Amino acid sequence: MSQDEVVFRRFESADTDDVWHLHRTASEDVGVCGPEGKWEDDLRNIGEAYIASGGDFILAHIGSRLVAMAGLRPIDDDVAELKRMRVDPALQGRGLGRRILGALEARAVVLEFRSIVLDTTTIQVGAQRLYESSGYVRRKEGMRHGYPVIFYEKRLTGQDDPFWPTK
Repeated sequence: MSQDEVVFRRFESADTDDVWHLHRTASEDVGVCGPEGKWEDDLRNIGEAYIASGGDFILAHIGSRLVAMAGLRPIDDDVAELKRMRVDPALQGRGLGRRILGALEARAVVLEFRSIVLDTTTIQVGAQRLYESSGYVRRKEGMRHGYPVIFYEKRLTGQDDPFWPTK
């Protein structure tokens, strides 16, 4: 896979089926995919759940194939939550997760968020390594949707810069 082949762009409504398929495939691959439920409703209305609320949802494609995705949902004016980060299981370990995480963090800075929070299940060791090597700090452990999870936070570069825009 050449790095030049990957195209990042914002979610469009025509992407809904591909997003759903990648979500279920990647979730099943790591063993955290139960029956469909309300906890997945955000993926049925991404425009409203992410973009219209002041966040974003980014996709990575190689040709017409959706290979990675991640959403950014505001919690308040300064904090956004990273949600639904998925990489096609057949392409994991090739830097796509790091690249889409970087793209989403750059979007968060443009949207003037000062930190990002997220959670990942305790069995997703690869995701934990990615987040920790990208500057995310473990804050606590807990349960979400019946799975033990680790909660992370990262303060974004620029929050102490006097030229950082204020809201």
